[in-house]
Parts: sequence; C-alpha cells; structure tokens
Amino acid sequence: MNSRITLALVAMLAPVALSAQSNQDLQKEIDNLKVQLKAVEEKAAAAQDLDTRLVKAETKLAGDNIQWGGDLRTRFDGAQEHFKPYNQFMGFMQNTPSAANPYPFAPIAQPVGAQDWTNSVQWSTRLGLNMGITINENAKVMGRLVMYKIHGGADVPTFNGTPNTISTSFTAGQTPATDALLVERASLVYHFPAVASILSIGRQNTSDGPPLEVREGSERNATPQALAVNATIDGIGWKFQLEKLGLPEGTLLGLCYGVGYESGFGGGGAVKQNQTIVGMNFTNFNGTNPSAITPVVGNIGPLKDTTVLGAMFDMPLLFQIGESVQSANLYLGYNRLGNMTDIPFGNTINFPIPGQTPSTQYVTATANLGDMDQMTVTWKHKIGDTFTYFVSGGYLKSHPNGQVSQYGAYWTFPAVMPPGYPTGLQQLSGFGGLMGDPNKSETASAYYAGMRYDPTSTFGVGVEFNHGSPRWWTYTPATGEYTDKLGARGDVWEAYIHWRFAHNAALRLGYIDYKYSTAMSGWQIGPSAQPGQNWESAMNLSNTPMLQYAYPSTVKNYYAAIEVKF
Repeated sequence: MNSRITLALVAMLAPVALSAQSNQDLQKEIDNLKVQLKAVEEKAAAAQDLDTRLVKAETKLAGDNIQWGGDLRTRFDGAQEHFKPYNQFMGFMQNTPSAANPYPFAPIAQPVGAQDWTNSVQWSTRLGLNMGITINENAKVMGRLVMYKIHGGADVPTFNGTPNTISTSFTAGQTPATDALLVERASLVYHFPAVASILSIGRQNTSDGPPLEVREGSERNATPQALAVNATIDGIGWKFQLEKLGLPEGTLLGLCYGVGYESGFGGGGAVKQNQTIVGMNFTNFNGTNPSAITPVVGNIGPLKDTTVLGAMFDMPLLFQIGESVQSANLYLGYNRLGNMTDIPFGNTINFPIPGQTPSTQYVTATANLGDMDQMTVTWKHKIGDTFTYFVSGGYLKSHPNGQVSQYGAYWTFPAVMPPGYPTGLQQLSGFGGLMGDPNKSETASAYYAGMRYDPTSTFGVGVEFNHGSPRWWTYTPATGEYTDKLGARGDVWEAYIHWRFAHNAALRLGYIDYKYSTAMSGWQIGPSAQPGQNWESAMNLSNTPMLQYAYPSTVKNYYAAIEVKF
C-alpha cells in the first residue's frame, strides 16, 4: 500500500518538480514531498491500527453475545436379555407341487431354543453443547450439538432387528453413533409481539419432551410429548400465546410442519427410478446349496416425501390446595404422519440377509405405505417442592395404501401356473406394510406414568411404568436408555435415585425391567399374518413365532451415570 501511495504522490507532484527553476527549488520540493509522504504513511498506519482494534472489538462483542452451556454424561450399563424359543426364518427351498401345495417352494425355518445373553460392562459418553445467540429483542438463534458414543463401539452397528441400529438423521444424538458432534437442534426463533406469536424455522426442539424432565430433574426440554415424538425433525413451527383470550399465562397453541424423509434428494423422487438390493431369490435353493441364493435388485420410486403435520396445546396451571402451592401442566398433541415409508435411509451391516457374510450396505425407503394419526395427552402435577407425578397416554390409527416394503425373500414362479396363482418374480415374505396390515386400518395405544419424590433439594427418587399394545409404535428411536423404552410392546418398569452431590454434578443409579409381549417393537411396519392366523397371536413371543430376527422377551438393565451441567 505504501508503494502505491508513493507513486500516486510522485505522479501528482512531478509537474511541480519539473517546473522548478533551480536545483535549490527542486531540492526544496523533494523535501516537501518527503514530509507529505511521511504524514500520509502515519495516517495509513493509524487507520490500519484502528481497523485491527475494531475487528478485535467486534469479534469479542460477537463472542460475548453467544451464550454457551451444556451437559456431559458418562454412563455405565449392564444388561441381561432373555430370548424365548422361536423359528428363525431362513428362506425357501424347492418343492414338488401337489394338489395340497401347488407352489413350487416350501418355507425353511430353523427352530431356535431359549437363549440368555449378557453384556455386563458397557460404558458410554454423551456430550451436549447448547448455544444461544440474541440477534435483537425479538429474534434469536438456538442450537444444540451432541456427541453420543459407546466406548469401543462400532460407528455402524450390526443390524439386530431394531430400528435404532440404523444410522439416520432422525436418531442424531439420540442413539449411540460416532464421536462426531451432530446437530440435534438449530433454529431461528422470532417473536411477533403484535400478534402474540413465536415462529421457529430449522431443526426443531423435538427431543426429550415432556414428561421426561421429571426423571431428569430439569425444566421442559422440547415441544412434543415424549410418548409421541423423540427424534430429530427439520421443519417450521408457529406458537400462539393465548393469555389475551383469558387462559392462564403461558398457555400456547402451536402448529408445526416437518419433513421426515426427503424423497427428491437421493431417494428416487428426482430420478423417478432408483435401485437397491431388497432381498434374496431362493428359486434354485434346495436346502443344501446356499450359493444358489441370488440377490434381488428392486426398483425404488417414484417416492413421495414423508411429512409431519402437527398441533399442540399446552396449558400451565398454578393453584393452592390448603396451604400447599401446586402447579400442573396439561399437554395435548396431534400429529398427522403422511406418506410414511418402510425403512429409514442409512447404513447397516448384514441387512436384510441373516446368515450371510457381514457387509456394510446402504438401505433406503422402498415404498410409501400410507398415513397415520397420532394423538397424545399428558397431565403433570407438582405438589409443593417435593412430589411430582404424571400420566401420559397415546393412540394411533393407520391409513394404509396397500403397499408393502420390498425388503424380503423372493421366488420366481413358473410361467404356467394354475388359475389365480402368480407368475414371475414374487415376494413371499418381508417386512410387510403399515402396522402389520397393508390393507386394513389398525389401531394401537400406550400409557406412561411416573412419580418423583425429592425429600431434599439435592436428592430424589422416582419410579416409572409404561405399557404398549401389540401394534404400538412411536416416533422415538431411543430416549437415552440401553434400548428404547417408550416404544416397547409390553411392560417396562424403571426405578432410580438422583443425587446432586455438587452444584452442577449428580450421580444417577437406576434399574429398568423390560417385558416384551410382541415382536418388532419400535417398527411402524410388520409382516402380515398368514391366512387363518391372528396377527397378535402370530407375533406373540410366547407362541414360538416365525421371525426374521430374534427379539428379546425380557431385558434387565442396571445403570449408573455421572451427569454434569455447565
């Protein structure tokens, strides 16, 4: 910069220098030029120093404007799982057609006896970083980054039949994955005082919602109720404050819209047709030649986006009974899940082919299976400063469209078959349709109750119970436990103690007892019942069902955790 200033000044003053009548005049002009050049250099240096100081000041101001916080949890788990006898589905083999069985195949199932599995030592670490930025008096940005890792665990876990062993964006920060920081929340929140409303755009606060804060001993962490949604969802939400209508202060009515699966981005929507391995063809398998089993490549798409359209109503209550001041919250929620798909996109190992050499495979949705209505209600009541209880209920109703997942086992039927029987490549078994029935609307329900007693400000004990019907499903891939709790089809008990031994550090000890009644807990899909079978009976774990994957009947999980907030 200094050289450019010098050249500019020389160019401006050159005529003056050339017009000097003597060497003395020329020398005088040169001395004046040096003085002026030095003054310009000093001004430039001062401006550069001012700019540096301003950058530092603005950087510091921006840094001071970001509010940081977070939590760190190191947890030890031990578990014992029991598997009741079941029939392991292995595929199909050739069969000589007869009048009793005109099909050229016969199913193969390997009886598996009762098993017990123990994982006595499992350590995990979960780190959450909360960030808030105030833009102005009405706008702010809120974010949360999460790392959740099993010590020594695989980044892509072996698929074991449960949905939380598929790595997806829905489970970011909720199920153990890698040591990378994942974005669990990131949204712009804008308050419109004139219409008493709040707009939120981005990755919503849809994880760890009520009433999970009772167990955690914290404030409410999310908008939707945990029995409905506990996953990472991107979208837009708008809440309206209803105090002006005469309702209690803090009463909210909210509407939200989110996308659960974007079909146009690598899902078949943009290219109309996609392909992936969806199963195995057992046409030439005779029971002893596994090399004759060949992969089946399925055509995927065109698919539609899976969407979530929801509504919520929250009403806080503050009242007095006798001399006791009490507070309560009533939560109502409704979600319409549209164009639901079968498999969340992600990576798995050894899927969906049991018994084959493990290999990492990309999986994706293969079909839109229909819509689902989801309704939840929660009542939370705090009596004084020591006792809190809650009761939560959920209800589902499916609206299937006749489609089933393409993942499964296949057979090539002969070109000539008896009237009414299929020909060509046909799917014989698979993961099925929505809630286990691709053609008929089905319902399911669940309830969740618990209490916590805090005799002192630093010590609390609690107990919880939840029950899910045979077809129950909820958008909760995990809630931080050893395995998903609120999505269980069956009964789950949990007891815990929570001791805050320092201002920001606590010890948690607990025990969770799972008793599953029905296979495929956590899945929104399921194989249909065979003709003449009752679905609930066919999937009942006490009836030696035929399953593609083993599902435990009981899980006993004890844990200890150090929790630090900062």
